[in-house]
Amino acid sequence: MAEKRVEKEIERQKPNIREHIDGVKFHELAPGVTTHPLVRSGRPCIEGTTIMVMTIAGLQEFHNMDAREIADHLWLELFMVQNALNYYAGHKQYIDICNELSSINGKQMMESPYGDWTRELLSRRESFSKDRQTVENAGH
Repeated sequence: MAEKRVEKEIERQKPNIREHIDGVKFHELAPGVTTHPLVRSGRPCIEGTTIMVMTIAGLQEFHNMDAREIADHLWLELFMVQNALNYYAGHKQYIDICNELSSINGKQMMESPYGDWTRELLSRRESFSKDRQTVENAGH
């Protein structure tokens, strides 16, 4: 009778997320807050996610959400949000400047020729929809 072969359970190692992207390590700025040049352009994020600290700060500042509401809204653990808010409290000026720069970039994009092209496409789409409704109403 042949002996039954029992294979050992293969141990799977979790990838080390700190060295996962192009061999470049994540830099830990504070407990639970990391940065990486290829993740959100190097802006501080909650560890293991791509949620930026400035997103958390914006929800607290502009939407008057507390840490528990933010955690529920973004499907995060409460300690993750608290770590981000602690980092924001210590680096408020830096995060606020990053936030202002990103809003300036958004305004510049809308004022650029690309923004004009987008507006032109949207206006064509609206006129096409109006023409289509006129034809449908005339047919009935």
